[in-house]
Amino acid sequence: MTRGIQQRGFSLIEVMISTVVSLFATLAIMQSFAVSEGYRRTATSGGDAAFSGALGAYLLDRDLQMAGYGINTGVYLGCQVSGFDELATPVQSIGFTLAPVQITPGTGVNPDSITVVSSSTGWLPAPITLTTSMASPSDNYQVNNPFGVTAGDVAILAQSGNNACTLVQATNTPTAGTAGSQNTVQHTSGTYRITGGATVAARYNPTGGVGPAYPANSVLIDMGAAPTVSTYSIQNNTLVVTQQVTGAGQPVQPVAANIVQLKALYGKDTAGGGTITAWNTAAPVSATQWAAVLAIRVALVARSAQPEKQTDPTSGTCSTTTAAPIVTWDDGTTTTLDLSGTTPTGPAWQCYRYRVFHMTASLRNLIWTPA
Repeated sequence: MTRGIQQRGFSLIEVMISTVVSLFATLAIMQSFAVSEGYRRTATSGGDAAFSGALGAYLLDRDLQMAGYGINTGVYLGCQVSGFDELATPVQSIGFTLAPVQITPGTGVNPDSITVVSSSTGWLPAPITLTTSMASPSDNYQVNNPFGVTAGDVAILAQSGNNACTLVQATNTPTAGTAGSQNTVQHTSGTYRITGGATVAARYNPTGGVGPAYPANSVLIDMGAAPTVSTYSIQNNTLVVTQQVTGAGQPVQPVAANIVQLKALYGKDTAGGGTITAWNTAAPVSATQWAAVLAIRVALVARSAQPEKQTDPTSGTCSTTTAAPIVTWDDGTTTTLDLSGTTPTGPAWQCYRYRVFHMTASLRNLIWTPA
């Protein structure tokens, strides 16, 4: 009797069926993964934008709260300060406006920048009057009272009726018991001794002096050893700060990543009643107009670190964000924050999620200007 051959393994039909089933299972798994990844990206990207925006807004607001400390000097507001950083390589020129806050509007849809100025002195920040006219820019300052000035302090020389001011550095102050030095403040180039006896190089005093020879009744404004002259701007989708005095010549410092837009407005008391009556970006042109700036509004736009998937991969369009963010301020007015100029340019901005942070900072040091 002939025995039949027993078949082993799978038939071709069974293999084909199992392959088709496996493909469907793989497609289902990948689709579930894609949906899950989309939800995860949406959740985490929103968190990234919230963190970056909150950090940037907090650090900017902290500087704004101190804006104007020590420089609320009435008729000298708005003067153009100039000087030099002798220790920078190469030597850096310094220039800024003596005002608590200055807005530099961006062209078109580009972000604005904000410069914040304040003194760091721990003493009573009151202007010191020159009692004697200077014969040359390198002459020592003969003052009515040098109270609070310390060797190493940065100071600003200002003159009523003159829109130009000069940045200098005090290198020596009155020595008790030394005849003729009680009311003298030196600003020499080269080296000087600080409290404790260490010898350091003068940073802001070029050889031969800087600026004109100031007449009597000009004022010396003590800015302390580390004044704030900080410019906040957006570079490469990052909020950065540039120190124009104590950090002149140094690279910009990043503050918060994924910040793509910054817009600001002055709050002005145009009627003189102590109440803000106008919000705009028009820069004041006189000390009186600067004194009328009582607050500043700032809006920051934070963006998710990663884009959402494109709705139409062929055209590259997205529908994640379909309209530019709009800020509604406390008084009901609105500001549209155009994002079409952000990087990447074009319609790609619609592939990201955004968070808007806005604040209104009162310039309390200007409001409390002494009479």
